[in-house]
Amino acid sequence: MYYREFGIPARIARCYGIEEINKQLEKYNGNKNCYASVYVFNDREEIVEGKTNYESAFINTVWFDFDDKDNVELCLKDVRKFIKKFCEPLDIIPRIYLTGGKGFQMNIDFDTHVMIPNQIKREAIKKYLLHLKKKYRLKTLDEICINNSISCLRRIPNTQYISKATNKPTGVWCTQFTVEEIMTTDITDLYTMAMEGPRGKAFIPDKSMEAQRNFIEFVCDMLDIRHTVSNTNDRLIYKITQEGSSIKKGSISHAYISSEYIKPPRECILKLIELNIKRGHSSHEHNNIIAFELINAGWSDKDISFVFQSIYDEPAGDWGWYTDNPDIAGRHIISIRAKGINRYSKDKLHELKLCNTKRCLCGD
Repeated sequence: MYYREFGIPARIARCYGIEEINKQLEKYNGNKNCYASVYVFNDREEIVEGKTNYESAFINTVWFDFDDKDNVELCLKDVRKFIKKFCEPLDIIPRIYLTGGKGFQMNIDFDTHVMIPNQIKREAIKKYLLHLKKKYRLKTLDEICINNSISCLRRIPNTQYISKATNKPTGVWCTQFTVEEIMTTDITDLYTMAMEGPRGKAFIPDKSMEAQRNFIEFVCDMLDIRHTVSNTNDRLIYKITQEGSSIKKGSISHAYISSEYIKPPRECILKLIELNIKRGHSSHEHNNIIAFELINAGWSDKDISFVFQSIYDEPAGDWGWYTDNPDIAGRHIISIRAKGINRYSKDKLHELKLCNTKRCLCGD
C-alpha cells in the first residue's frame, strides 16, 4: 500500500520496500544519480489512477537540503549553525549526509507518525521549513526543495555521485556522518571520507519527541489554534484535525501560493504563449514552461485550459494539457499542481533561448 518513488532523477518506479529499492540500485548505482522520495505515499489515495497523491504522505520526518553551487563550505556552516542553535537545545540528533555534490542533506525524525489532515500537509511542511530558514538565517537551505516539500526526492545514501558534465562517477559517495564528525571535521576531510566508498549500514535514526512537539505546535500556530505546554500531542492533533478537515482540499495550498509566492507571468513567457498561438503548436517543454509559469502566477485551471485550447485550437484528445470540459484541468496540470514545482529559473530560460538578453528583467 505504501511506496517510495525512485528516480534517476526522473521518477521511474514505485518501490514498496527496501528490497525493491535495492533492485533499482543494483541497476542504476554508478551509472545514474539515484534518488528516492523523502516520504512514502498511499497508493489507495491516488489523485487519478496511476498518479501519486502527494498529500497522502506519511509524515514522520522533516527533510532539509542545503545547497550552494559555488561554495559548499557555506552549507557546512549553515548545518553547524542549525545544529548548535536548534538541535542541541532540544536534544535532537539529526541524520546528516554529504550529498557528494555541493551540499548536505539532513533529516529530523519524529517519535511517531504525525497524523494531520491531507489538506494541510504540503503547506505545513513548507511553512515550517521557511520559518526555520528565516529564524536561523539558513541562506543555503534550498527554497526550491522547500516549495516542493512533500513531493521532493532526496539522494540515496551510499550511492555514487555522477557528474553532469561527464556522466561518470566523481569518486564521491553520498555519505552519512555523525553529528560529532560534522561539527569537528573540515570540509576537505569530509570529502576524503566520502571517497572511501559506502560506510555500511545507516545509523539508527534518533526519533525525537521534542522535534515532533515543535512541529505540532507550529502547525497549531499556523491554524490559530491555542495551545499550552499541558496539552498532550494527541489533544493538539485532535484540534488540528478538526480545524484542518474543515478546509476545502487544495484551498490552503492555493491561498498560500497566492499570498506568499504568487509571481506575475514574465514577459518572455507571455511572448512564448503568443508565438505558439500564432503557429498553432507547442513543444512538450514549452508546455511545461507555460504551465509552471501560470500555476505559480495563481491562474485558475479554467484560464490555463483556455491558453492551451487557444494554442492547439482542436479537441483535447489524450495530450493531457486541457480537457474538452473547460472546468476540468488536464492531467498534466493536475500533476504539476500536486507536486508544487516552482517555475523555470531565469538561467534556464536563457539556456533555452527564451530570454536572449542579459538585461532581461524577467527575474527568477
